[in-house]
Amino acid sequence: MRHTRWLKWVAIGVVLLSGCTRTPRDPCQGVAPPVATFRVVPESGELPLLVTFDAADSSPGSGEIVEYVWEFGDGGTARGRLVQHRFDRTGEGAEEQEFRVVLTVVQEHGTEAGLCRCDAQAVRVLRYGVSHPLNILHWQVRPAYNGSWVEGVVRNESADRRVTHAEVYARFYREPGHVVVGEAQRELWDIRPGEERLFMITTYLWPWQYDWVELQTEAFTAEP
Repeated sequence: MRHTRWLKWVAIGVVLLSGCTRTPRDPCQGVAPPVATFRVVPESGELPLLVTFDAADSSPGSGEIVEYVWEFGDGGTARGRLVQHRFDRTGEGAEEQEFRVVLTVVQEHGTEAGLCRCDAQAVRVLRYGVSHPLNILHWQVRPAYNGSWVEGVVRNESADRRVTHAEVYARFYREPGHVVVGEAQRELWDIRPGEERLFMITTYLWPWQYDWVELQTEAFTAEP
């Protein structure tokens, strides 16, 4: 049986909008806007699923972050630095569903000209709902002496099926235009039920040559 999953990594979130509200006296002149980013736990799973969102890594520019506003892509919203949201299956027949989650952080900074109010946004596209034996527990992108590497850990979540052969693919993108600038992969063999396995994917692309990375896994299973 063949299973496929996609995961996406965005460097420091994707800043969609960053700016300051200005008045004729321009209190925002010289004020640095905040940076928005967030963590998601878990990044995969079966629906319905309770997911935790943490914006602790977001940072202010010249002022103080006073609001964290979340939109979860299914009509749900929340406020706060650390929140939880339950994703439910919508419709019938879809193995996997996609949710576009947007975090908006709002910063305030007092100046001689008045109050400057700035905001920034980060977005992640999450996919939940498909039954997949090979789960990527965590992963990161690191610079290397001759390019970059992607390293992480996968686990066979199946209780009774062995992953006989798996492939982890990394696809590197450049913006604007969603342009693929490189691909690389790593093969894994014979992962027993419940077993964790380290993987490392190397590429000759330097970090400044791409903006974000997407992972895909394919797994072939058999009885133990």
